[in-house]
Amino acid sequence: MKDSPVNYVRAADQPIETVISMCDGLFVKQHVFAANTYIPQHSHASDHLSVVSTGAVRVWQDGELMGDYYAPAGIVIKARRKHLFLALEPMTTVLCIHRTNADGLIETVEEHHIVED
Repeated sequence: MKDSPVNYVRAADQPIETVISMCDGLFVKQHVFAANTYIPQHSHASDHLSVVSTGAVRVWQDGELMGDYYAPAGIVIKARRKHLFLALEPMTTVLCIHRTNADGLIETVEEHHIVED
């Protein structure tokens, strides 16, 4: 499947694991996902980096296919662009890395969720 799914729903057991770390103005959210699981994201006010550290993902930004990325791979997610990942392999790990604002927060612009057809 190359087209971005139209309707989205969050899988019941996703992610398998989430770990959040913060250090000196950086926020890192580590997710571990099962194969064939869509990873709904949201858009942010600034660019950030998503790193595939294990496994592989197919990535869309604003519904346009960016491609398949195999670990290790860094993916720049542009500001205000909705992004969606599909885990292609078991135990795929994605690290989302953000700069925080002065309050230690990350500005989320909008969220989107997966809804099953």
